[in-house]
Amino acid sequence: MGLSQEELKKINELQNTARFQHSWKAIRNIITWKERVQNYFVRNMLLLFLCFLGGGGLMLLTDEGTLSHSILLDKIMMLLVRLGIFFLALHILSVLLYSLIGPGWEAKQKAKLRKLYESDILAPILQALYPSSEIDMEHDIAPNQVKEVVPKSQYYIQSGILELNDERNLQTVDLYAYNVEKGNKGYYDVTHFLGQVYSIKNTFSLKGELRIVPTEHTLFFETQGYYPHTMQNGKKIDVEDIRHNEHYNIYCTDEQSARKFLTPTVIEWFNSMTSRHTLSFYSNESRIYFADCNNQYFFAAPNHKKSLQAWRIEETAIKLKYAVYFANEVTEMLHKNEGFS
Repeated sequence: MGLSQEELKKINELQNTARFQHSWKAIRNIITWKERVQNYFVRNMLLLFLCFLGGGGLMLLTDEGTLSHSILLDKIMMLLVRLGIFFLALHILSVLLYSLIGPGWEAKQKAKLRKLYESDILAPILQALYPSSEIDMEHDIAPNQVKEVVPKSQYYIQSGILELNDERNLQTVDLYAYNVEKGNKGYYDVTHFLGQVYSIKNTFSLKGELRIVPTEHTLFFETQGYYPHTMQNGKKIDVEDIRHNEHYNIYCTDEQSARKFLTPTVIEWFNSMTSRHTLSFYSNESRIYFADCNNQYFFAAPNHKKSLQAWRIEETAIKLKYAVYFANEVTEMLHKNEGFS
């Protein structure tokens, strides 16, 4: 998927605006602040080393008789000693200060980076492609609904909501779902989901709740990982009489409505998606949710110098466009489902 000439022109003009350049400079400063702090500590240590090396060297040369004592030499050695003590005290104080405020400051910088990137970089690119769209940075897609369509986890971290403001009320977010576990070397994150979650209004005749989750087949077993099983007052549909179902488990509260939806065409479509995606689906009376686990962030800000240097506005625009394309593909499948919509 690429960009049209008109879209390329719009985003290139956007990138050249003074506001965009100012925001990008602010993002670069946030990302490189830690590197600047590290350079500060390295510089202090280097100056400390040079002071003691120079002072010690002069004392050694004087003791050996290579250099003769003089008032000037004594003053230079005293200056180097004092500078060494100063840089040592400064380094100790800096380390103590950073250990106290560093972690909190880093967390604030991360939050500032995300907000700045979403409001001043991502939102203008999105609006260049879809003028009525916006990014809601104050809210999440309802967490209790997100949990219905992605693997069960301890923590769920969403990006701002990309809202297309169309008739579907399309919303999409990056989602990272993970557990924190303890190992031999301390705590570490175990990723359960990384990808995008989409939500649209349920304007179809699908009643009750329906969940479709991907399965994996081993030699003797079929598993669905950490994806949720049956919902309250729900049941797992016996899929033996649903043709072509090979890769999904299906749960519902209204079996008649679910089976009306689960035509061979729909099941075939879900199966065809497995070659490109790990797709899950959940619907209730008001909204439909679907999640694409692709191990990628689409909307995240660069978080280190290398990713900052690799960032390209065209690639970001293509990811935004692809997210909308994927949502359109699912919506089109729902509309084409004969006898359902």
